[in-house]
Amino acid sequence: MSTRFLKANGQLDPGHMMRTLGIHSIPTLDIHEPAAMRHTRILETETGPKAVELEFTTTGVRVASPGASAGELVRMEVAIRAWLDLDTDLAAIQAHFSHDRLLAPLVHDRPWLRLVGYLNGFEAAATTILGQQVTLAAGRTFGGRFLEAYGSDGPSGLRIFPRPENVVSKGVETLRKSIGLTKSRAATLFLMAQCFATRNFSGSPGIPMDRTELLALRGVGPWTADYLQMRGRSDPDAFVPGDLVARRALNRISEREATALAAPWAPYRSYAMVHLWASDSVG
Repeated sequence: MSTRFLKANGQLDPGHMMRTLGIHSIPTLDIHEPAAMRHTRILETETGPKAVELEFTTTGVRVASPGASAGELVRMEVAIRAWLDLDTDLAAIQAHFSHDRLLAPLVHDRPWLRLVGYLNGFEAAATTILGQQVTLAAGRTFGGRFLEAYGSDGPSGLRIFPRPENVVSKGVETLRKSIGLTKSRAATLFLMAQCFATRNFSGSPGIPMDRTELLALRGVGPWTADYLQMRGRSDPDAFVPGDLVARRALNRISEREATALAAPWAPYRSYAMVHLWASDSVG
């Protein structure tokens, strides 16, 4: 088994990394082992899909892959570092928030929170739609059904996330029935798959539509567009004023008030969101 240690720029918060990956993990897409600080999933490579095991420490990530050579693991490093935000210098963000009445104590308590993104842009978009207005557990259940219906078998007993053209080819009614979605939610996911497919999406990170194009899709509102800007594109300065967990951490202020409050947090508003989410005792 090939192994490699990816050192972070600064330090990591392993508990936060595991919690972020865990709450979004999907049966058969991920193997999540909190007690071991270990998370396994498939990474697409030039030679095919490989199962990659990540073990988090305070200084970086131990990466192991039973099906990859040492050279392939070196090439995977770029994607893994970007996905887990390992290269960001958090010192500048810590300094920027150091005098903010709300964020300074949060950053003091947990200075090494990072902006975890997605390896696959369609995964980001599809799972976000599946998780709209439902609990995290329900979103994971829908994600598991989606993988079962449209994914393919990969190494180590894991599934490969569906390609958008596979979703489009079977039609919207099959999508609705196979996952148990409402007609409107199935239509939104189907439209999203069509947009990715027409842009010849290759399974890479990122969203091939800008915010205006996302909002033009029926069923995609500001929360979804802002969330995908933040985690789907790994934009360090996105903000999601409609997020209920963040607003709960802000004493349930309005979206307009949250937007105004966040203005001084630029150009690191995504990291402010990460700290607000981490501080919430309920979510």
